[in-house]
Formats: sequence, structure tokens, C-alpha cells
Amino acid sequence: MYTLLKTTPPLLLAALLLATAAHAGEYRKVVNPDHLSDTTQYGYSQGTIVMPGARTIYVAGQIGISDTGPNDFQSQVDRSFENLAAVLVAANSRPTNVVKITLLVKGMDEEKLAYLVKKRRAFFGSEPPASTLIPVPELALPTINFEIDAIAIVTE
Repeated sequence: MYTLLKTTPPLLLAALLLATAAHAGEYRKVVNPDHLSDTTQYGYSQGTIVMPGARTIYVAGQIGISDTGPNDFQSQVDRSFENLAAVLVAANSRPTNVVKITLLVKGMDEEKLAYLVKKRRAFFGSEPPASTLIPVPELALPTINFEIDAIAIVTE
């Protein structure tokens, strides 16, 4: 399965993700109180409720460094999200089933934030998960600039 994900074009991968699991709407509910900022424009929600009976997967931090490709921030973010998608597919889940993410960013600035907003909106759609972004001075290796972990609903 992993080899398939590494060699599958992005549009086909997106179609596979959509076909892998039932809609999670019956298992999750996004919470954005009216008196708080509408954060969905930034690619995340204030909270997500997981309904009783839902199975979950806790996805370890995914990084995107490469031995062969560029290792700039955007490339690492893109590959990290691809790796997250691969774990979700392997668990019979998909991006719309994600209820919480944590983003770790080395050297946080406005340009990186703008790219993360764009990436989250594209990856998670109109009902994004709750999200925490943590600027950090270092990650596990000096070459790592970004890491994402997630909690997602697994559907049968």
C-alpha cells in the first residue's frame, strides 16, 4: 500500500482518499461558536466532537525531509501532508475524518503561516479539524522544518 501511495499522482491519490471510507459526518461534528472568530477561513475549527462509537487513530508526527528532492519549508510541508494521507488511507480513514492536528514549525514567520493556511484548507476542506500550531526552535534533526500529527476517525 505504501508503494502505491508513493507512486500515485496527487489527483489520483485524492480520489483514492475519497473512496476509502464512508463520510465521517455521522461520527464527527465541527464546533465554531458564533462569538469566536471564524477560523475555518484559516483551515481549522475551534473544536471537533467525536460521537460515541467512533474508532480513532492517533497518527505520529509526520515529517517530509527527502534524500532526493528539495527540502525547503513548502516541500517538507507537502510531503508531510502526503505522509499523513498515506497513514490515513492505511487505517481506512481520510482527511475529512481528522478531528485534531498539531503543527510544529521551525522558524515560524508570516510566509510559512500563509502557506500552512493554504495547505490546511486544501487538504481538509470546508469542515477542518481543530488545530494547534506550535513554533519551535528545533525538531528531531536539524534538517526538519515541519512536523504534523493527527487524531482521526476510522470508518469501516
